[in-house]
Amino acid sequence: MSISKVTPIGRASFPKLASVDQYGKYGVAILLPKSDPAVVEFAKWLKDAVTKEATAVAGAAGLTAAMAEFGAFKDGDNVALFKTYRNEYAGHYILNTSRKADFGKVCCVNRDKQPIDPSEIYAGCNVLAFIDVFGYTFGSKKSVSIGIQHIMKTGENTPFSATGVKVDDAFSGLDIPPEGETAAAAPAAAVAPAAVAPAAVAPANNPFAGV
Repeated sequence: MSISKVTPIGRASFPKLASVDQYGKYGVAILLPKSDPAVVEFAKWLKDAVTKEATAVAGAAGLTAAMAEFGAFKDGDNVALFKTYRNEYAGHYILNTSRKADFGKVCCVNRDKQPIDPSEIYAGCNVLAFIDVFGYTFGSKKSVSIGIQHIMKTGENTPFSATGVKVDDAFSGLDIPPEGETAAAAPAAAVAPAAVAPAAVAPANNPFAGV
């Protein structure tokens, strides 16, 4: 069983819709602005849907563990939740969706509901999607995932790839030797080993903390 809904309008990130990834899946992340009232309501709906699906597969006793495994919805302001953080995540919720190739490609359409080539959905363009929230069991793991059936490109926007630092700015003000050779370094003085501090523990993922 699954629970379906159309997302609010967000921006596509890392679209993989023309071909599958290394796991045999199509997918796209959708950045949803927290400032949009429709997104706030969607987050509340999603929390309820995920809780219902997690309970269905894991039971009341396993609910906490199943929710802890759920990683398809993250707070973009919690930098510690991401292996690689991108500036565009700030002020957004990040919704990760996917679809197994066994179920066919994701249907990509324009705002007139006419089919478009998947390549037209680029990182940064405006989209909304028809998603499925479903519980699953994989070995001993029980949790919830977000599937995607259809995605609509609702409009153009600044490509995320264009928001990086220009090469002239990245390497400005550097004193580079004529042949680019490395400078000879003086032998380093012996330094007593420093005490090793305990490793910082990343905060647990609770995407619905502010919902």
